[in-house]
Amino acid sequence: MKLSIKKILVGTDFSSHSEKAVAYAVGLAKQFEASIILVHVIESFGYSVTDSMTVVGHDKALTVTAKALLDNLKKELVEQGISVKSHLADGSPYRELIDKAEAEAVDLIVVGTHGRSGVEHLLIGSVAEKIVRAASCPVLTVRS
Repeated sequence: MKLSIKKILVGTDFSSHSEKAVAYAVGLAKQFEASIILVHVIESFGYSVTDSMTVVGHDKALTVTAKALLDNLKKELVEQGISVKSHLADGSPYRELIDKAEAEAVDLIVVGTHGRSGVEHLLIGSVAEKIVRAASCPVLTVRS
């Protein structure tokens, strides 16, 4: 069986964990002459209440910041000679990554892990673990 990887989806939250995942995806993309689809998901919690009980929406600021970071990352990868598309979504990170992977018919998903364990893992859960369970294609999880 010959391994063929032509499209790699990489989830990024712009942390050091996802930087390492992007680096793995870049290495694989170069080796297999594959394209990369960068995906960042803004979780739906874009409001807070100030001391004066004023509701403040953060979604616009988050979107502007995330778009700039995603565009910069895309530019870096294009400068390395990689074909790159980027996608910014709102919602549940694991669900949005799975949906995008299926819509794009990717061959591989690459995500970083935060390495949580014990009570922290139980309470917060793992986006990477949910992706591994739900994905219809192989998933590479990269520990930092």
